[in-house]
Amino acid sequence: MAHEQMTKARSRLLLDNPFFGTLALRLKIIEDNTIPTGATDGVRLLFNRKWFEKQRTHEQVGFVAHEVMHIALLHILRRNGRDPYKWNIAADYVINLALKDEGFVLPETELIDEKYRDMSTDEVYNLLPKDLGEDQDNPFSVMVKGHSDPGGNGQVLDHPSMSNGQDVSGAVEAELHVAIQQAGEAARSCGKLSGNIEKLISDILEPKVDWRGVLARFLRGNNKSDFSWIKPNRRFIAQGLYLPSLHNPALDEIAFITDSSGSVLDEELAQFTGEATGILHDLNPAAIHFIQCDSQVNEYKVYTREDLPLKVTYKGRGGTAFTPAFEYIAKHCPQIVAAVYLTDLECYDFGTEPPYPVLWVTTNAEEAPYGEIIKLN
Repeated sequence: MAHEQMTKARSRLLLDNPFFGTLALRLKIIEDNTIPTGATDGVRLLFNRKWFEKQRTHEQVGFVAHEVMHIALLHILRRNGRDPYKWNIAADYVINLALKDEGFVLPETELIDEKYRDMSTDEVYNLLPKDLGEDQDNPFSVMVKGHSDPGGNGQVLDHPSMSNGQDVSGAVEAELHVAIQQAGEAARSCGKLSGNIEKLISDILEPKVDWRGVLARFLRGNNKSDFSWIKPNRRFIAQGLYLPSLHNPALDEIAFITDSSGSVLDEELAQFTGEATGILHDLNPAAIHFIQCDSQVNEYKVYTREDLPLKVTYKGRGGTAFTPAFEYIAKHCPQIVAAVYLTDLECYDFGTEPPYPVLWVTTNAEEAPYGEIIKLN
């Protein structure tokens, strides 16, 4: 009976909330009575039969939507060594508020708190008690055979790619980006994509900066192309913005540096990948010299538009220093005409101003001794 109920729950999601239903269809349904409630790792949807059968129909649908949200928010890839129990609690606080706004009925849980509204999972995690663990008294935790579900309505597990000895999370994330986009298009086509989910998709997939306008003044005097008002950029027409299109797509090479230090949140790293995609898609430079740097350069790659969608696995997560990236550029790619540095600006080592324009794209409204700062919302 449980498998039939699970099938009905997914079908109901597909009809009423096709964004969630489309993503749910990607998952392999597996009964696993060793877990307290249910769980997902992005490949499988596991459920405890007795627990699932006790839930009302709307709660069963809410449970599936809850697990799908773990995938949509990429929780399965972004734990990065943090305590899994505490990570699950933080993720549930974020998800349950979002599902509540969408009108879902969830299995009984106390992990709903308005004080966490509009916060990322990383931010909630950092606000939770440091010593929070499974051994503490948790009135809303469900226990089965020594395993607990802190929220009582489904767990998030690491994606299998995180434990197979090969770091392919970048490729998995790129694949999930495509799946999220397709799910959004499916919901939009039948008029069932809410504003909140539209924003969710945008936050995950879309760059936040109008690179065409920002970089034009830096690149215009150095490249072989110019901007023309002949063909407006269709990406912005819906917003009432008529921005110039490139008359000739040949732009010079630029450096794109991402701060991969420990102070940068996972959601911010995902935004950084989106911004790199935005530059390649909108400006089509001859090349992007993509540098990951914390207190040292951890990876260097050259990307062109042919490499879209980008598959980036971030490395480092140590301290922060900006000098190593600029020294690396001087030695290995001195031909660049501008540098974009995406960072939280939590650093005192800015080094000497390089001989090209620098754009600091940051989530914090801080100051820098040189260059221009753009706030990434």
